[in-house]
Amino acid sequence: MQRMALRVFFILYCLEAGLFFILAPWTRFWLGNPLVTWAPPITAIATNPYFRGLVSGFGFLHLLIGIRDLLDILQARRDQYSSRRQ
Repeated sequence: MQRMALRVFFILYCLEAGLFFILAPWTRFWLGNPLVTWAPPITAIATNPYFRGLVSGFGFLHLLIGIRDLLDILQARRDQYSSRRQ
């Protein structure tokens, strides 16, 4: 039971972090962050569209990992259910 709870927690983390990293670089939140405005070199990197795309790609990978794990759990449950019926 603990292992399943840990997997579900990991899936939720991946889905939430994925959505955050996909959307956050393109919002006002990204530019209003004190860490970004602290130093001009950091501001230059953070406002670069290629860097924003990199962060969004990182979020997309999180999203894919979360979806893959969710599908693995659903498939395992389906297999378990079908083996009980036979």
